Amino acid sequence: MDMEGLAKTVPQGASDAAFDVKDLTGDPNRPSPRFVKSHLPMSLNNPRLLDTCKVVYVARNPKDACVSYHNHNRLFRDCGFNGDLELFVEHFMNETIVETPFIEHMIEAWNLRHHPNMCFLFFEDMKKDLRAQLRKVAAFLGKSYSEEQIDKLASHLHIDNFKKNPYVNMEHINASGAVNTDRGSFIRKGKTGDWKNHFTPEMTEKFDKWMAQKMKGCDLKYVEELDHQD
Repeated sequence: MDMEGLAKTVPQGASDAAFDVKDLTGDPNRPSPRFVKSHLPMSLNNPRLLDTCKVVYVARNPKDACVSYHNHNRLFRDCGFNGDLELFVEHFMNETIVETPFIEHMIEAWNLRHHPNMCFLFFEDMKKDLRAQLRKVAAFLGKSYSEEQIDKLASHLHIDNFKKNPYVNMEHINASGAVNTDRGSFIRKGKTGDWKNHFTPEMTEKFDKWMAQKMKGCDLKYVEELDHQD
């Protein structure tokens, strides 16, 4: 694995779907194996997806995800959101913003977690032990890496190094005027439990009630804070 090259190079054939939307068919001429990143829920993907592809799904606790998504919507000008977090939380719960409903999205994937072609991960597990999750994904994809390679990959993907990757941090679109650069960067904190620095007690109470209603009958559990994280 060429970590130095990975950190400097825009992936061949990569594009930013949010700024270059054509269709959902992809490039049929792209050589196999192909890697496709999507924000679509399982119900909006091809119904035969798990019959033909391996899917790695990453879930995050809704409170941290909401804070992160609020920053995302304030950062990108095409989102057009200038309100505070309290207003955004209302939109998040009322599902009046793009890429909601959030919890149903995760429940769909959770219910498919036992499919042999589904690898369901939690963001919080990656923060707790990234190396263990890297081994899990490698095994799922039928790959074998040495401990040295796992260590290098874990270092490459650590948030402190991740945010230095100009492609991942989407610095290549700053000049286009699409980003409010005075509001921060695309890669922010990557912490579990940061929501506690932003949610008021009243917001937390309302959000918890909303989550409890949404999660009725589902055994999916979220981790909202960690004693230790990478």
